[in-house]
Amino acid sequence: MISSFGSVLVGIGMLTTGICVADEPGKPDPQPLRQFDGSTAEDVSGPIPEQVILDQASYQNAWNRLGLKESPGSVDFAHEAVFLSTTRGSRITLRWRNEGEGRLRVSAISTRDIRPGLRYVFGVFSKNEWKQINGNP
Repeated sequence: MISSFGSVLVGIGMLTTGICVADEPGKPDPQPLRQFDGSTAEDVSGPIPEQVILDQASYQNAWNRLGLKESPGSVDFAHEAVFLSTTRGSRITLRWRNEGEGRLRVSAISTRDIRPGLRYVFGVFSKNEWKQINGNP
């Protein structure tokens, strides 16, 4: 009886030890360098697809198309890239995942309620840290 009770304790001890070792902290989630978000009441014709912006001209075109009178924030395109997403829902946030080997996957999560105007989010990421953002080199 005592020997079977001892086996159970050893088994529980090994299981607990395995769980503690498996709970090591992983790498922290990637974070954008900066994020610019807001809303516009402008009537934007057609959907604005999610996009990775790699140059100043595309960035300016994007915020002009959103009806913004000035840049939402400065970006150094020599060292940074931008991810843009929009929604007609009331809120939008970015989600990012390190896919390994310098690949970053960025997506947007938004509410499904439809409101007048358009909500947008620009996420700024380091070109030096990431080789690809959503498959774009």
